Amino acid sequence: MKFKVAKLIYNILCNIPVCFCLCLTSSIVGVSTYNEGILTINFNNISLVNLFINFGVSFVIAMLIGMFIPLTKIGKWFTSLFKVKNETYTNNVPYRLLATLISSFIFYIIITPSLTLLNCFLNPGQNIYQILINIAFAFPWMILVGFTSSLINDIFAFKVAKKIDPSM
Repeated sequence: MKFKVAKLIYNILCNIPVCFCLCLTSSIVGVSTYNEGILTINFNNISLVNLFINFGVSFVIAMLIGMFIPLTKIGKWFTSLFKVKNETYTNNVPYRLLATLISSFIFYIIITPSLTLLNCFLNPGQNIYQILINIAFAFPWMILVGFTSSLINDIFAFKVAKKIDPSM
């Protein structure tokens, strides 16, 4: 029971800032245009209502991923491909980087299509080609933001969860 509570707390503490950063990045990408070598971001077109709807949906999906997909096992499998020791996560930088990278990809490939479909209903008027172009344009930014925010927020979340259940 302690492990489940620790895992739940860990996921909540990690997913709130990560999902917010991803939704904010997605909103910024959505109002950005690149024309003739000039990147223009129209912050006035960001809908706070849509941002928070996206946050809520992404948070629920992220919690389901974190609670039911064996990310630790997947992280250990992925790091073993690079012959990185994976006995400890805390002070093992290569393991943390690679495990966070594979987790970021898993979150991206599940959350992005879900939010894209949701946004088709929230923003009617975009055609499928515009949506696919936005996904392609957002990919590197979303992976970078997801990876970085996960890496940063994971430290605090892990410490709190470890206090609840030292065996975690």
